[in-house]
Amino acid sequence: MTEPTTRDFLIHLNQGNFQAALDLADDLQLDKGLVYKAQWTKRIIERGSQLQPKDVDLLSLIQDDAWVIGQCLEVCINEPKVQQQILDIAEARIKALTTPIINDKKLDTPKAAHNLTAQDKTLLRCRALLLKYKDRLNTFNKMWPSLSSTTHQQTGNASFATAYSQFRDSNLIAQAIEYARSENHVALDAIFMHHGSDVLPHRLFILSQIPETADFTSFDLPHVTHDHEDTWPEEPWRDQKDVVEQDWMQALIHVQVPEEAEYLDRLKGGIETTTYPTSASVIADWYMERAHAADAIGLSSNALEICRYARVMGVSGIDTQVSEYEWLCKYIYRAKATLDREEAYVDLERFRRMSSYDILEGLLSTTDAANIVDDMLRLALPWIAVAKKRKYSSDHKEEDDHTKKEFLLYRWLLDPAVVDAHLDWCCVVFEHSKPTIAVEDRIIKDDLDLSRLVLAIVYSGNGSMEYLVRLFECLPIFDEIDDTSNDPTDMAAMIPNATSAMAIFMALQTVGAFGLTQMMDTLQNHLGSAETLARYNASVPLRWYLEDQSVEAQRQLCVRMSSQAAGGVESGGVKFDRDDDWRELLDDMLRLKGDGQGVFGKLDPAEILEIFFSSLLRCGRFKLAKELILGSNKIMDITKAEHLVIDAEREFFDNATSGNMNSGSMKQAWECLKILPPTTEIRKEMDLIEATHSLIHEYKVQDRPGITLMPIQIRQSHNRLELISKLINNRTGMYQRHEQVLELVRKLGFGNDLLAKVKTLAMLASAALVEGDYLASYRLCQITTMEATNKDTTKHHNKQYYDEANQSAWQICFNLGKVEAFDDVSRRLDVLSMALSLSPAENIGDVLTVWRKLDADTPSQIALAQLSATNNNQDQNASSRHQSDKGWHGLLQNATKQWKLGDLLATSGAGEQQEGTRDGDAAGGGKRKRDILRDTVGGWLFQ
Repeated sequence: MTEPTTRDFLIHLNQGNFQAALDLADDLQLDKGLVYKAQWTKRIIERGSQLQPKDVDLLSLIQDDAWVIGQCLEVCINEPKVQQQILDIAEARIKALTTPIINDKKLDTPKAAHNLTAQDKTLLRCRALLLKYKDRLNTFNKMWPSLSSTTHQQTGNASFATAYSQFRDSNLIAQAIEYARSENHVALDAIFMHHGSDVLPHRLFILSQIPETADFTSFDLPHVTHDHEDTWPEEPWRDQKDVVEQDWMQALIHVQVPEEAEYLDRLKGGIETTTYPTSASVIADWYMERAHAADAIGLSSNALEICRYARVMGVSGIDTQVSEYEWLCKYIYRAKATLDREEAYVDLERFRRMSSYDILEGLLSTTDAANIVDDMLRLALPWIAVAKKRKYSSDHKEEDDHTKKEFLLYRWLLDPAVVDAHLDWCCVVFEHSKPTIAVEDRIIKDDLDLSRLVLAIVYSGNGSMEYLVRLFECLPIFDEIDDTSNDPTDMAAMIPNATSAMAIFMALQTVGAFGLTQMMDTLQNHLGSAETLARYNASVPLRWYLEDQSVEAQRQLCVRMSSQAAGGVESGGVKFDRDDDWRELLDDMLRLKGDGQGVFGKLDPAEILEIFFSSLLRCGRFKLAKELILGSNKIMDITKAEHLVIDAEREFFDNATSGNMNSGSMKQAWECLKILPPTTEIRKEMDLIEATHSLIHEYKVQDRPGITLMPIQIRQSHNRLELISKLINNRTGMYQRHEQVLELVRKLGFGNDLLAKVKTLAMLASAALVEGDYLASYRLCQITTMEATNKDTTKHHNKQYYDEANQSAWQICFNLGKVEAFDDVSRRLDVLSMALSLSPAENIGDVLTVWRKLDADTPSQIALAQLSATNNNQDQNASSRHQSDKGWHGLLQNATKQWKLGDLLATSGAGEQQEGTRDGDAAGGGKRKRDILRDTVGGWLFQ
């Protein structure tokens, strides 16, 4: 068997057969440390930071101290206990190597001879490094729970070995700054406690790196007792520094690294150093700087917390700053909803420049009726007390200066935004200021000011009666009044130009208890009137009572009071459905006149009665109106009553949406007229209602096709005969009821007007003509002609009036006479005679042309026979026709006249006559044809 050799040992060692290598080392008398080193190295490669205690045991088997120390200084393990075990092994080895050096060369004092070799310095540096690593490990173990969660959140890998390897070689000042910025108070406190000598000189700078958003109460911050800073609690891991940690030794053994030196110089250049411990004033300034820094980025609440924490930490002399930050935070919290984007950022400096009143507005900007008392007691009144002591910068002028600090509150209460929109707030404030409440619990403590405020508000605003009464009930009663006082008592004379509540309040500053009492008595009277008006929804601002109102203004208010009580025409007076309500209204209206000084003092009682009855009628209270007008205790002249009744009826009529007089507003219009006996004017209105009922409801006359005619259109029509025309033209056979149509014309307001009758009959005759009922048209032409010739001499009309009537009559007669389809020649000649009787001179030729053509087609004998037949037929008519026969039938009474007329028709055209001289002689010595015609048919034709 071959003997083992060193080569076999190396082969096993390289192949990782460590046990075989150990056996060969025993056989060959080789150093087993080589095997342990190789085994350690392999485990480091395989396991890295996951080494276990049994792995560390290998180091104990290695005799090479320098190599073991080197390994211990390099390796970092995830398990803290294993890491501690490694450092303990290294510490034991390094102390064994360095203790002889320290003892032999007496390195315990700075004055000892320092004849150290390079190896000595290296060993001493290793000793110092190991001591630092052990201390850092102890500190890191304490910090690790807080660091592991942060590291895991940031990197996703919470490796103890990695974090410790970074921490053990880091600069503690820079590390403390990092922990401060990351808000890791556990790690920061651990550094201050266990490494105070390194970081405490820079404590204030390090702590200033804590973000302004952090919770400062979780950090250990400087504490003050009296005028000096308290020392920080320190617990170094070793009671005394090792000799190699002394400054002089560090200077002796330290190796200068250019990059490290540059980094340290840069670090120290940006870090402030503060004497430790320092004075209380320095600490106070530091706290205020931190508060200002938080406030500068909009964190006023954090700034306040810093200031409060400073007081907890013993800092004194900052009460003013704390108070300012408290008010700033209250202001921002309450006013943030009302601040616009530019004003949303308010820091302490800007807050100091703001006026006290602006701040008060902000403090009360979110109040309401339920919370205003609490806000006044907790915010407004305390702020007013503070505001008087405020100090302002030189460029700020306080506008709130006044002899009374409460003026700020008064100004807010009198602001138009409060008086006009939130009068209920004022009521609550004043109710909590009543003299019956203890002075210390009242919001407004001065009774005179309370009176002035109430008077200023009620006479400047437009509040409801509920609030006005509540305000009045808050007024004080002055027990001691000097009746000889020269105080002004007429409020109207004092404030002729004062329109705002503030202006009125300032004007009342010179008025004492006597004058205010008189004004409050006047206010009571005004409220009595206002309450009456409010009952009828006719409220006016109380300032109205102080002004000299015109008659027209009082009349308008009186009308408003009565009309609001009536509720309008459409509502039918829903508010007052009992007669007693209306009687009470009348009493109130008359009572408001008073002795001439009341609300309606300038109105006559008769005018007030007219206004009342007008509303009463428009409300449809006809029974009560009739009782008051015609009853035993009638209170109005019948003529004036007639005028009011007609006005009310016309309003009902005009507002009607239907022409049916048996329902709706038309029925009310009819019933309104029945209150009084039917006078001429009332009868006219009744006729119009009946006519409207017939046109719209019975005959369905429309404004335009598909559009219903409205009653008001009938009243406002400038030519109501157009409505008759629509009725005749759109309703078949209407000409057969000419008497009904004429009655309708009469009721439409024409009465017995001749022109209206003639035009209506002409339209009826025309309608019959259009429908081909020539006989009916003929009879209507007879009536039309008779009406046109039957002039009422008692009525004086101008010539144009009669000409227009004649025009309508002769035109329809002429139109019928021209109709060839009408085969009754006698009647055609008859209507042509009617046309001749009424035709203007310039149109006679047109009529005669038709007559000539009709006569040329008919022999004279036949004409005479027809004439005889016509006369016999006319004789059979009623005696009422006798008068008309004397007119147009007389035209053809004898043959002499007939042939003369025939000769005239045969020898000349209707339009070919030539006039002679004005004295009746023709140029050739004969008569004019017009004169011949006059002689033939008689002079009546030319009348």
